[in-house]
Amino acid sequence: MKRILKYIASALAAWWAGLLVIGAILYFSNNGSDFTVTDIMGFGVMAIVASGFLMLLIYLPALHFLKRRLLAQPHLRSALLTGVLCNLPIYIVLTFLAGRKMVLGEALGFMVTFLIIGLVFGFGVAPTSVQNPSK
Repeated sequence: MKRILKYIASALAAWWAGLLVIGAILYFSNNGSDFTVTDIMGFGVMAIVASGFLMLLIYLPALHFLKRRLLAQPHLRSALLTGVLCNLPIYIVLTFLAGRKMVLGEALGFMVTFLIIGLVFGFGVAPTSVQNPSK
């Protein structure tokens, strides 16, 4: 039960960080003009739904696999795993979509958002104690 609450708290913190990044990108890209709640809700809902699937299908199994093999720096490795490695498929898809189906700025914004969501989630779910691999 304690572990489930840790996952939920990490997911909520990651989503809030992602929404803050989206809000900041939308606000500063137009110097505050044309910043509407509809924009942040549209981008925010897409990011939350996609990252929710990523957390369940990619992040958690990868973190479970890494947890057994950690020797040092569990927080840093977990954050880098989910922020960079687990998001590689998203980065590749967004790279192909940039300039064709979506504007380059939107694709880069989503990449940064998924990077932040992955980093926060990985740091929050990281194991607190490193296991001895010889046992």
